[in-house]
Amino acid sequence: MAAVALTPGQSEALSELAEIVRINDGRIRIEDVRDPQQEGQPLAVDMTINCRGETTTDSSVRLEDWEPVTVLVPPRFPFEHPEVTLPHRRFAGLPHVMWANAICLYLAANDWDPGRRMHGFVVQMLTWFEEVARGTISGPEVPWHAPLTHWRTGEYLMIRTDLPESLENESGLWLALAVVESIGGGLYDVHRWLRGRDEADEIRAWHDRRAREEDVDAGGGIFLAPAVALPEPVGFAYPNGREELLAALAGQGLAHQEYRELREFTRDFNREVWDGDGQAPALLLLGSPAPDRYAIPSRIAHVAAWALDVGEDLDEVGWLTVFDQRPRITTRRDTTRPAQWLVGKRILVLGCGALGAPTAEFCVRAGAAETYVVDDGKVRPGVLVRQPYTFEDIGRNKATALAERLSVINPDVLVPSGSFDAISLINGDLPMPEVDLVIDATANRSVASALEWARWTAERPPPPLLSMMVGHDCERAAATLALPSASGAGIDVLRRLGIAASADANLYDLLDDFFPGHPRGAPFQPEPGCSDPTYVGSAADLAAFAGQLLNDGLAILTSAEKAQGRAFPRRWASVVRTSTAGAAGAARQRLSWTNDHVRLDPVLRYQMRVDPAALASMRREVALMADRRGPHVETGGMLLGQIDRASRVVWITDADGPPPGSAASAEGLMLDPTAARGWARRRRRLTRGMVAYIGAWHTHPDYLALPSPVDRRAMDEMASDGMPVLLMILGGGSGHLARWVAGNELPDMHLQLFFPGPEDGRDASVLP
Repeated sequence: MAAVALTPGQSEALSELAEIVRINDGRIRIEDVRDPQQEGQPLAVDMTINCRGETTTDSSVRLEDWEPVTVLVPPRFPFEHPEVTLPHRRFAGLPHVMWANAICLYLAANDWDPGRRMHGFVVQMLTWFEEVARGTISGPEVPWHAPLTHWRTGEYLMIRTDLPESLENESGLWLALAVVESIGGGLYDVHRWLRGRDEADEIRAWHDRRAREEDVDAGGGIFLAPAVALPEPVGFAYPNGREELLAALAGQGLAHQEYRELREFTRDFNREVWDGDGQAPALLLLGSPAPDRYAIPSRIAHVAAWALDVGEDLDEVGWLTVFDQRPRITTRRDTTRPAQWLVGKRILVLGCGALGAPTAEFCVRAGAAETYVVDDGKVRPGVLVRQPYTFEDIGRNKATALAERLSVINPDVLVPSGSFDAISLINGDLPMPEVDLVIDATANRSVASALEWARWTAERPPPPLLSMMVGHDCERAAATLALPSASGAGIDVLRRLGIAASADANLYDLLDDFFPGHPRGAPFQPEPGCSDPTYVGSAADLAAFAGQLLNDGLAILTSAEKAQGRAFPRRWASVVRTSTAGAAGAARQRLSWTNDHVRLDPVLRYQMRVDPAALASMRREVALMADRRGPHVETGGMLLGQIDRASRVVWITDADGPPPGSAASAEGLMLDPTAARGWARRRRRLTRGMVAYIGAWHTHPDYLALPSPVDRRAMDEMASDGMPVLLMILGGGSGHLARWVAGNELPDMHLQLFFPGPEDGRDASVLP
């Protein structure tokens, strides 16, 4: 057969080798050059390396004076690295030696530097021989390469389940059974390992029960395959011939009679349970240990799959390609990353749009045990620009279409879907699944309010809530995270972020984006009939934001678990900016807040959340009044915050002293409501309405924290203009107030809302 022409890269490599031989002063020699006989084959250069006198007493292998090697130069050199083979097996077992006669100088493609070309390759090769001679060669921290299997059937076996401990602890030869499912397309999946034939009855019983209860073809492509654990390493390859392979297995203790009995048992069993097309596949799984010097965390380092019915007439062995993904011997590619928190967790994703859909996919790929997706919307043509749906999905419910796609990605993850609005689930109209994390990706204020109300009224600690949102021009995104014991959730934390932005020049852009003071102008209409508020943004934008916000939330959850009860903020917010928006502030920012002090209005069922900073301001005012006029004089002032009648929450964010026109004495405190509200207008304007006048506070230095008739009349008057107001009284009976001022305990607090309307002060909006 005539040789084919060398590629330009091979010709250059040959010239470089000749130059290297010339300048190395007899260290290496070229003995022969064998051109490729077919296109795509490597150029083979037979060389010898001078190792005379280099072997030391520390070396486990004595080198010959001239060691022969063959350098194989690929056609695409230098963009593919050369390989080194040996004409002998004397180096079998040394580090970096594969199949007993190949030296693996590069563990990965990226280890090769094409810019150094053949000069870099020769240096690497000579260094290996020098370290062998000195006895300093060390193995890479990677698993021993699997024994070579030759003739492949074109089918695949996937193994994702660890062996039982009882089998892992047996060092000798053992026989077991693998429960295998035919996925289709030549792919098989090992579901379970059985210790012996008796356990196979469990599979038969499962098959019969499912067939009776569900009236389906229960086999569904399930079958058994015998598994043999060999006591000794196989070496660099399995035999090619069937008789040769059986002889090799017998040499390791598997008698022919045992092999035949095992095959007959599984064949008969599979006839009973197999409901797939034709006959059940006949496989034999062979497990082999690694050499003793390699620390493999499993009794079985490698598994090969023999297709027993293939090649019988030719006395050849047909092998399946094995994808061994057993957790004990493999390391996930996302290990140590924040997504590890999701493994085995149950996740509820509200909203299957541009943020929710990619977030749900991230959860499935991370290995969440269950990812529940909820959305009552349908796929419209316009959303295909940035949401992971197809043209064929148009008109279908988003949650249903998304669940179908995610179920194909990872069949081990359950992906239930709900084609209803999230509020029905939150309010209890539908059963709420028990989950480890709720992700609100709806960007819907009503959903956020319902979540806020549901969380604080829940009888037991709720799961963490991660809420995501994107700015109107897709230049900024934010997420809020409320841990189970947080005093507030999505709306609460977003409000805290907005207040922080109003006081920080580095966050002003965030304030304008998420809390605009004025309408933005012309509405954005992505398609006719679209009435939902939306924003500009591409699939790349939204996938990037979803990944960053999810990662940051999961990182906080991981840190919270590691804190193990130590002081740790319960409310968090993450801000992410694009590179074009980065000039306004940091590309990524994380903020946190400690919990508010929480009280309940028992009549109206509103939750009062007092910011620790507001309480500290009150304490300073009480201490100042005591110094000026004595401990028995009442004092008080304005309360600034927000009243949310949807989530039934009152936030007390700031507290100020008596405004101008107020009168304080031991008998009482008279506030001028007109002056109080006028003073608070500026604060309301700066915070875009998040911190406004909501009521008044005062002390009862010598009495319990209960409203007097005078207090009630004053609050009724303040509420007469149609706005609800809050009364907060700090009581001082039995020295309580003095101890609080000294910093020893919280004050005795009474908080009560007054609404215009009914005389009893109840919220007219909720009266029957």
